[in-house]
Amino acid sequence: MSEWHKTDQTKTPAGMRDVALSRRAVEIYRDRYAYADGHGYLFTTKHHTPIQISAFNTFLRNAAKKLKIDKPVSSHIFRHTHISKLAELGVPMYVIQQRVGHSNSRVTQEIYTHVTHEALVKNRDQLENL
Repeated sequence: MSEWHKTDQTKTPAGMRDVALSRRAVEIYRDRYAYADGHGYLFTTKHHTPIQISAFNTFLRNAAKKLKIDKPVSSHIFRHTHISKLAELGVPMYVIQQRVGHSNSRVTQEIYTHVTHEALVKNRDQLENL
């Protein structure tokens, strides 16, 4: 496997894209895939069927409750976090948009702007400590 992977199942045409993976991500993929039992799924139930998103979201909500996290939690938070981290690293918005498969830049821009605003506030607060 190269450092590029393309899926053939997406929600929208913009979802059909090349996604660069870090060497570490490729290593984890290869290690996990070795245990995938030839079904092609990395994350499965004990019966080797794909984990349903609703079951995963239930798991996340229960974990959040046990950890006393009061914010709403779902699998989508990982996508938002990924975009936020890329923005914090200074990755250009158009690159993030392509990476996450947004056909409309508005959604990417909203998340990107939110992160940029948080960074400005954080920097302002750091200046207060001078």
